[in-house]
Amino acid sequence: MDEKYSFFKTRARTIDHLGREQIADCPTAVSELWKNAYDAYARNVALHIFDGKIPVACVVDDGHGMDITEFKNKWLTVGTESKTDGFEIALEDRNGLALRPKQGQKGIGRLSSAALGALLLLVSKRKNGNFVAALIDWRLFENPFIYLNDLRIPVKEFESFNEIYSLLPELFDTLMGNIWGDKDDHNRNVRLAQAWERFTQQELDNEIPKEETTKAKIVNTLISEVFFEKHFKVWSVAKGEVSHGTAMFISQLNDDLIYQVSSTSLLNVPDTEKKARERFFQTLSNFTDPFCKDDELSIKDFKYLVQIWNGISPKTILGDSIEFDISKLEDLEHVLEGNIDSQGYFTGRVKVFGEWIENVKISPKAIHKTRKDTFVGEFHLRVGTFEQEIGSTSLTDAQHAHFKEQAEKYAGFRVYRDGLRVMPYGREDNDYFEIEYRRSKNAGRYFWANRRVFGRVAITRANNPNLKDKAGREGFIDNKASKIFREIVEKILLDAADKYFGSKSDIRKPTIDAIKEAKAKEKAEADKKKLQSKEKARIRKAIKENSDSLLQHIKSLEVYKNTISQELEKKNLDELQLLKKKIDDLNDITQSFSLSPIPVNLGRITDAYRSYRKYELLAKELTKDLSLVINKAILDSKDKSDFEKISEIYRSKLSSVNNKITTLASQGKSMVAKQSSELDDLIKLCRQQFKIFGESILEDVKLQRITMAEALDKLEDGQERIEIDNSQKLTPYITALERINEEIDLEGVAIHSLNESEKYRSELSRFYALAQLGITVEIIGHELQSLDKTISTNLKILSQESLTQKQENILKLITDTHSSLINKLQFLSPLKLSGEQVVRPITGEEIFTYINNYFSEYFESQNIKLIVSDNFLKIKIMDTVSRILPVFINLINNAQYWTQFNDQERKILLDVRNGEVIIADSGPGVDVDDISSLFSLFFTRKQRGGRGVGLYLCKQNLQASGHQIRYETIDDKKLLSGANFVIQFKGMGNH
Repeated sequence: MDEKYSFFKTRARTIDHLGREQIADCPTAVSELWKNAYDAYARNVALHIFDGKIPVACVVDDGHGMDITEFKNKWLTVGTESKTDGFEIALEDRNGLALRPKQGQKGIGRLSSAALGALLLLVSKRKNGNFVAALIDWRLFENPFIYLNDLRIPVKEFESFNEIYSLLPELFDTLMGNIWGDKDDHNRNVRLAQAWERFTQQELDNEIPKEETTKAKIVNTLISEVFFEKHFKVWSVAKGEVSHGTAMFISQLNDDLIYQVSSTSLLNVPDTEKKARERFFQTLSNFTDPFCKDDELSIKDFKYLVQIWNGISPKTILGDSIEFDISKLEDLEHVLEGNIDSQGYFTGRVKVFGEWIENVKISPKAIHKTRKDTFVGEFHLRVGTFEQEIGSTSLTDAQHAHFKEQAEKYAGFRVYRDGLRVMPYGREDNDYFEIEYRRSKNAGRYFWANRRVFGRVAITRANNPNLKDKAGREGFIDNKASKIFREIVEKILLDAADKYFGSKSDIRKPTIDAIKEAKAKEKAEADKKKLQSKEKARIRKAIKENSDSLLQHIKSLEVYKNTISQELEKKNLDELQLLKKKIDDLNDITQSFSLSPIPVNLGRITDAYRSYRKYELLAKELTKDLSLVINKAILDSKDKSDFEKISEIYRSKLSSVNNKITTLASQGKSMVAKQSSELDDLIKLCRQQFKIFGESILEDVKLQRITMAEALDKLEDGQERIEIDNSQKLTPYITALERINEEIDLEGVAIHSLNESEKYRSELSRFYALAQLGITVEIIGHELQSLDKTISTNLKILSQESLTQKQENILKLITDTHSSLINKLQFLSPLKLSGEQVVRPITGEEIFTYINNYFSEYFESQNIKLIVSDNFLKIKIMDTVSRILPVFINLINNAQYWTQFNDQERKILLDVRNGEVIIADSGPGVDVDDISSLFSLFFTRKQRGGRGVGLYLCKQNLQASGHQIRYETIDDKKLLSGANFVIQFKGMGNH
């Protein structure tokens, strides 16, 4: 006889299948619960994990919550209508938030809590409602012999949260009725007893110890030792801060959650724990879409958090304070972003090596005919990456290092639906878009790499309803819509790489060549600055360490110089030779105080160096005087022949030279030995680097941690990276040794190049300033001529008017001042280079008159005496006035400036000696270190008003006509104590 049933009989194990066994892994289960909180219009959701004898996890939110009726009819009912299309949350349950697209689809996401731990205490509260609590042990549902309707879930309603402490034992007793049975149903008790007996025997048959059977673990639970006040206080509703929400307090935790509480560094934990912790972070980081701009759909009113409690203080390991967001992505050198329409056409823009290209269009592989249930709608794509090798990147070294570090944590190509992450896309072990699969074939062409790509595809449920999650949240159901979707995205990535980024791109090679050239220049510039800094530090240190010793050395030399005459009178030749050796030793000491070579720009240590240099030169002068004295004494000695004398001097000097060579050779050999040892160590390290790297990949393949394709990709990338790294490490040694073999002084060349580049760079920048100055002077000169005519005309008219005595006095003062100004301007008229240049005789008397008239008022006010000799007044020079007079104007102008620093006498002299014109002053003169730069453009030591142009123009003007100018350095030939400039005029005569 046939029997008819109106329903399936359901075993309790069904819930275990739908929940714990269905969900992909622990972090995916957390994400499902967070999405449930989002659907409940929570503003905040958090996972707290507590360490302790019995670790506890808490998933808490401030959503609309549930009352006891909803809990029984919805939460405890699988497959409810709350997630189906068309169902909307009531306005009063939205907590003041805008309408949210629903994330859940099947109404079983709540069961994923079973994947976090065996024992669940769920507490929920609606606004203005009571609390409702339930205690569930998910291990009950692992028994395949219990029918679902025989299990009872203890549920309690209460007003104050503090009542939970007294209700917990009661809830636990009711829960244990699922093991021992209850008084109200004898038949159920029999079925339960039989079911547990059969299940326990099955476990024992499978060699599970009796104390570890499911029944034993449930029975041995001591509820009083599981949940404590510290666990409840992480929920804002329990603390009274919010009036609604839901909390899950979970014990008997999954190992993946327990691993998160570990305080041990990832470097020192077993691979199982390391992978669990990394997967946890990869899955839950960037849970909301971080790559949206302000005008795009983004979630700003939902915050998530994971905190670990080791003791009383929490440690946040993950949160919504995103470290890698849209701003960081747009800093990458390669970015692809745009919209894809319902036919698969991409429209957007692309950033290539830091430069944006607008209006980029990419066509789909094919236009697919779709129905309503296979349709793929619009979506958005934004993805970025960077060059792996630092020598090929347009990023700075700091940026590249930063992005490499960030890639370890946040790299991945994800998928977001309505702003929340779709699992498991973007994790290292997921290759949905086959990016790594293609790279294993050709890493050059297939440019994108999961390990250094940041970005996502953003879909919406409204536009893409056919992209549905698998029950276990292991990605999209593999239907036609998901196949088309994947094909569209892959085609966009491929085409963009071929055209802009990969080895097939016409842009790539010339851009990388330009980048490498720029990088080389940057490195050279950095090396130059490093060398300059090193040299300044050397000089600063030497001045600090040597100054006192140098002063003491000078005192010794001065004393020796004052007493040596007396010593020489009593010495025979042998004693003089010993004395000569002593003086040579003193000269060696003097030379040791030298700081050469010196960079052009010493910056803040210039004054300290000049002071030191003055004493250094004094020491050299003293040793020079001593050498002259002893050499004269040896020459005057009659004890031996000249040959014997010179032979002994030669032997003494040879001994000194050899001693220095021995010292330097010892230092050199020591450094060579050290460098040889370091080079051997470096070579050994270079050899080991790829060996260790490759063996780790072989181990991963052997243990099936990675695929063959992934291993090949890693080996190719690793070989290229390590070979470049080895070349960068070893090449400097080879280059330096080559230069040594060629007897090239690397440091000397570097410092000379540094000084030259510094000088020319400074001159170039100032040339622009000089050019601008010339334009400005020309404009002002033209304007002054026009203004002079206007002022002169109106002053003449005003003088003819009837004025008071006071007005006449003012008019006279204005007229005199104007006349003086015009005279000054007229003095400058011969200096103009424009117009016709006439060569004529220019006498010394004409030059003196011109200078005296121009500077007379200033000389008088500063008490400067201009002296001119008769010989100067008689000279005659054939040249253009505009070439000769500016020379004297500049030289006299410099002289009058520097004579101000002499308080005793201020003199400027014009004279002729041995057919050469001399312009001398009584100022401080030119520092010996500055003489070589004296006629350089823009060189000046004036504290104010100096441009460093005058002397340069003097020399250039004179050279144009074959004349020569120099600075006199021999004291005996100077006419005054200060600066003495000597001019040799070509064809100069007398008149």
